[in-house]
Amino acid sequence: MFVIVAGGLLVVGLVYYQVGGPEGARYWMAKHALGNIEKRLNSAERRPDGIAEEQIVESFQRVRKAIEDRQVNLMLLYTVMKDYQTEFNEKKPSTPETQEFLSKLEGTILKDAGAEK
Repeated sequence: MFVIVAGGLLVVGLVYYQVGGPEGARYWMAKHALGNIEKRLNSAERRPDGIAEEQIVESFQRVRKAIEDRQVNLMLLYTVMKDYQTEFNEKKPSTPETQEFLSKLEGTILKDAGAEK
């Protein structure tokens, strides 16, 4: 039993180290939460008719890239994602509501994300 617990703790420790400790874990969780919302929004039943699949994919890709580069305001990103889930957990968003969400989502990218370092 001790060997199983020790092995499990070792695996958890290695994964935690790979994602970059506490700070990396926050970015990792944000990226995965973003992916879940993207899947939900981009499903045929949830995507409004006025929004192209490519528009959703491109917006989420830009934010995902900003997360990978750590050029995103995590607190604002979590707020935007939580607001979306609260508002549209039960109902399908309209085209204007989806456009507003995508705009807010991209607004979480830090201004200097594209600047040369």
